[in-house]
Amino acid sequence: MAQPASQRAPWLATLRIIARFVLSIALILWMLVEALLSPVARPLLDALGRLGVFALLGRWIGSLPPYAALLVFAVPFIIIEPIKAFALYWFGVGHVVQGGVLYVLAHLASILIVERIYHAAREPLMRIGWFKRLMDWLIELRRIGLDWVRSTTIWRSAARLALAVRTGISG
Repeated sequence: MAQPASQRAPWLATLRIIARFVLSIALILWMLVEALLSPVARPLLDALGRLGVFALLGRWIGSLPPYAALLVFAVPFIIIEPIKAFALYWFGVGHVVQGGVLYVLAHLASILIVERIYHAAREPLMRIGWFKRLMDWLIELRRIGLDWVRSTTIWRSAARLALAVRTGISG
């Protein structure tokens, strides 16, 4: 026999609080890594983009038919994203240094490879109806999540820390 809602509510309320806390920490850590890696990755991306071979490769990817562009985008994505998940698992089971280093390297690879390919292939990819709907949904979901996280006290503290670290790094 199922419990009445009044008896389940305290347990569910506690579970929701724990889930929100864990999600907040995960999103904050992700955004902190992003904020710390961005000053390193952006100049590197700009420098690579100025190299003739990468500019040519970007134009070639952008000229592909939609599903060929999807294949070029999907292959590195399918390789790199599970590595990031494994790095988080490794970190979580106590291999803090190895998991952290692997996550940072995988995240950099994601920025340098997957993000570059996505931007080069964006026009043909957006001609695939389901892909465009998926990306619109993900972008909106990301915006909602980021707005929520940025409204928390934990985020404001982490943002101040990230700013202090970036300021310290850039001198």
